[in-house]
Amino acid sequence: MSRNYIEFIKMIIKSALTSVIAFLMVITLSNASSLTDMVNSVLDGHEDIVNAKKELEEAGRDVTDAQLAYAPDLGIKAEAGRANKFNVASASQKNFKTFDLTWDQKIMDSGATMADIRSANLKLDKAELEYISSRNDLMIEAAEAYLGLIKAGEKLETSIQAEANTRQTSGQEEIRVQVGSGLASDVLKSKRQLANAQKSVISDEKSYKSAIYTYEKVFDVDEVNVDVLSKPRLAPGTLELLPDSMKETVSLALLMNRDLLISAIDVKVARNDVSSALANFGPTVDAALSWKHKDDASHTDGNHLEEEAKVTIDFPLSGIYMEMPSYQNDRSALDRAINDHAVKERDTIKSAKDAWQEYANARTMLSYSENEAAIAKELLSISMKERESGQTDAAAVLAAEETLSGAMNDLSDDSMTLVTSVYELLDVINMLEPDMIEDTRKVGSFNTSTQ
Repeated sequence: MSRNYIEFIKMIIKSALTSVIAFLMVITLSNASSLTDMVNSVLDGHEDIVNAKKELEEAGRDVTDAQLAYAPDLGIKAEAGRANKFNVASASQKNFKTFDLTWDQKIMDSGATMADIRSANLKLDKAELEYISSRNDLMIEAAEAYLGLIKAGEKLETSIQAEANTRQTSGQEEIRVQVGSGLASDVLKSKRQLANAQKSVISDEKSYKSAIYTYEKVFDVDEVNVDVLSKPRLAPGTLELLPDSMKETVSLALLMNRDLLISAIDVKVARNDVSSALANFGPTVDAALSWKHKDDASHTDGNHLEEEAKVTIDFPLSGIYMEMPSYQNDRSALDRAINDHAVKERDTIKSAKDAWQEYANARTMLSYSENEAAIAKELLSISMKERESGQTDAAAVLAAEETLSGAMNDLSDDSMTLVTSVYELLDVINMLEPDMIEDTRKVGSFNTSTQ
């Protein structure tokens, strides 16, 4: 078989592999774009965000409802009709009219209403924190889906290229070997390396398709074109917000972590519930005013006015035993809330340490991966030159290509991990905002340097 014919076959194979890449990497989406655009599209209409906003609105109305307990209860009632009496000693037929104005006012209820108002305001704060949690959870999930698809696409492309290089370097096209074929060991090694390369393509293709399905679910789209996705660059202002140490991360988390703040709110609400329960043992004071105008009402001739003003003081004597079970339950709920808060504080410290460690490790690993990829490229270049000059064999070139493929995959993994670790770290200390997802002022890569 002539050398030209072999080169022609290799060219056909490379062309076919290029077509496979194009087929796998180009699945059309109308207008997919940057990570910021995709995250904003999710935040605009995702069901979790819509529900969180509605819960926040409801909490705001609950505050108003609690405050209205001290608003006067005003009433106007007008009646008009005809009253007839028959078959009595003094039969009568009279038209009548009445007009009543009433004013009822809560003055004091031993602090129950004030406790309810405080709790309503606290629940409003809690609803706002829960909205931010829903938003940030969705932001991070969207970022991971976006970056995960880019990473899976890069790994698949690297695997396909590595398989093509393995075919070209080894001169093998078929991996099947019959028992007792008598092939040389270097040929068998080449076939094994080609088989491993093909397995990597199959595995990475599966991961790539899974990443597509995740992307479609998170962003609620039917198709996606990986070619239009761009690697985000974190803004310098975002990086400046990152803590400088684990100790600082823990301190900030103990001050601002949302889960811990929500837990503290639960303790305050439980205290207010106890105050409200105690109020059931105390007196209540209410006032009322009424003005009535009656015209021929109740079979009376002419019209007359009635005015009444009163203050009512109520001492609930039976509350000593009737309200005691409810009060004891509220005290128990307060104790549980305090215990839960202590557990949440320990959880927050651990989450802060984990987030800092993940970020610190990701930053270090990316530095090593960049260096390893550079070395692997240089090693492959040297191996190919030595192969051309006959100083080494094909196995060395194949090993160098395999090393480069692994180094590029590690670089992609570590790049994405660094970006998502920044998001996670900022979220733990409650500083993550939508405009921190990426620096949209310039095209960048996973590189987070400010240059």
